Amino acid sequence: MKQRSGRVVGLFGLPCSGKTTVAKGLLGASREIIAHISTGDIVRGMATTDDVAHMAEGNMYPNEERIRAEIIKLVDKRRGQGAEVVVIDSCPRFDDQVKWMLEQQWVGTPNDGMLIQIRGDELVKRAQIRSRDNQDSIDALEKKIKKHQHMIDDMEKLIFKYGIPYYTVMNTDAIQATTHLAKLLGLRK
Repeated sequence: MKQRSGRVVGLFGLPCSGKTTVAKGLLGASREIIAHISTGDIVRGMATTDDVAHMAEGNMYPNEERIRAEIIKLVDKRRGQGAEVVVIDSCPRFDDQVKWMLEQQWVGTPNDGMLIQIRGDELVKRAQIRSRDNQDSIDALEKKIKKHQHMIDDMEKLIFKYGIPYYTVMNTDAIQATTHLAKLLGLRK
């Protein structure tokens, strides 16, 4: 596979940990060199009513190939527009996506691609406030968070196995978390 220019950074974490908030905060550092791709927006744009019901149970979007094709298209587009850093919000979500990102030569490459986990506290409280999750019961939210934590644990095993650059940013304060992430990426914030 041909090496492409522009660093890719995958942001992942539990539901409501603040991934999108931190990613959008980075855009203020430099819109000229940073591009933000939201897999959540991609999925919400593609999802059918049945898909939404499936995901409400804590499951992933059932058409992984469709998501991957759209992500590839958007990464290539943003790189073509001159982005030096392409932040993919909520990717990877599970271990096969880690392998896929390696195959795309987005992480673990001379391009300095990396994975960053955003960790937050009070996830259930945040989820109840967030409009797309406020209809879920506390039990359903806790079940979803627990399921996603198992997927993150599996991803971490692969990340360490393949030596992918990996960092954790604690998001108890969005401004501090964004500043920390900007420093990791070598950006001024």
